[in-house]
Amino acid sequence: MRLSGGERSGQRLAAPRGSRTRPTPAKVREALFAVLGKRVEGARVLDLFAGSGALGFEAISRGAASVVFVDNDANAVMSIRRNAVRLIPDPERWRILPMTASRALRTLRGTFDVVLVDPPYQRGAAEELTLLMQRGLLAQSGVAVVEHPSSARATLPASLSLLKQTRYGDTALTFAIVRGDGETVPEDRVQTVASRRSSPAKTPGGRRRPGTR
Repeated sequence: MRLSGGERSGQRLAAPRGSRTRPTPAKVREALFAVLGKRVEGARVLDLFAGSGALGFEAISRGAASVVFVDNDANAVMSIRRNAVRLIPDPERWRILPMTASRALRTLRGTFDVVLVDPPYQRGAAEELTLLMQRGLLAQSGVAVVEHPSSARATLPASLSLLKQTRYGDTALTFAIVRGDGETVPEDRVQTVASRRSSPAKTPGGRRRPGTR
């Protein structure tokens, strides 16, 4: 697995041992950061259900100021740490919380400009998004991104407005902003980007078992 863009494009990432972690496919990562664009530059990033840490490391490679990785799987935490030591020389720019996403959200302070949420494939992220907003962790100008099956919808709390949704094969990305930072986009007007591949991405490439990315 390699980083797909930014200063460290092409750099390899060590993946956690075992089969629990299934990293977000490179094409989906590229689509995600194409939508975020310059929002990533100088951003404080929170990577929930970090797994391999691929999304957080992509953010750093593309100019994010710092990233907090959250995962409760010991193998994932070890891999993230190895990758971070090699790819992010400044230890002030990264932090790992070896705990569940819900516990981390109850522990963290301050705000984040970009929050990446990639829960176990069929689980959803309603609880984490609700906690995120209740705790005031998403900056007023920030964006939350949820990865989920394209056959399902991401449930957003009332305090978030739907910004955009992209689809790539069996995987969808839902982008949301703080309500009041723009008008709510009606569901029938959500901009959707579909895969142009001749065959859809295989589900295993974007899925993982509970607990990790």
